[in-house]
Amino acid sequence: MRYLIIGLFFFLSSSATAQVQSVELVASGLTCSMCSKAIFKSLSALDFVSNVKVDIEKSSYILAFKSPNEVKIEQIRDAVYDAGFAIETMQLTANFPSAKAVTDETVSLNGYQFKWKLLGSKNISSPQKVTIVNKEILPTEGVYYLKF
Repeated sequence: MRYLIIGLFFFLSSSATAQVQSVELVASGLTCSMCSKAIFKSLSALDFVSNVKVDIEKSSYILAFKSPNEVKIEQIRDAVYDAGFAIETMQLTANFPSAKAVTDETVSLNGYQFKWKLLGSKNISSPQKVTIVNKEILPTEGVYYLKF
């Protein structure tokens, strides 16, 4: 019984640290400050977003969240597309449950499945910034692919 409780504690503590802390995205197709404002409004309207920082010159947006457990990647993507623009890159800063990223290893994070796209393996620290490499930030067979 004692081993079961200890095992459960480690399972819960490791899954609790596997959370997205922030998202940085670069939008494409912007031509003026009104474009940037449209994306800002759309991202700010998401109920799980607490703050959006904008860099107009780089067309980038950094999102902070009310709760790291409630991040919805598809809603972030859709907010940008619904504003009339596309996402050039999306990076997640997250605490990962493992200290090592291994090629094609699946990682669960915020209810999503991610796989590492690497040549070999790499030691990682938390939090770690990674890039989603799926075309148009759409999952492939339910999986998002990550690289450094």
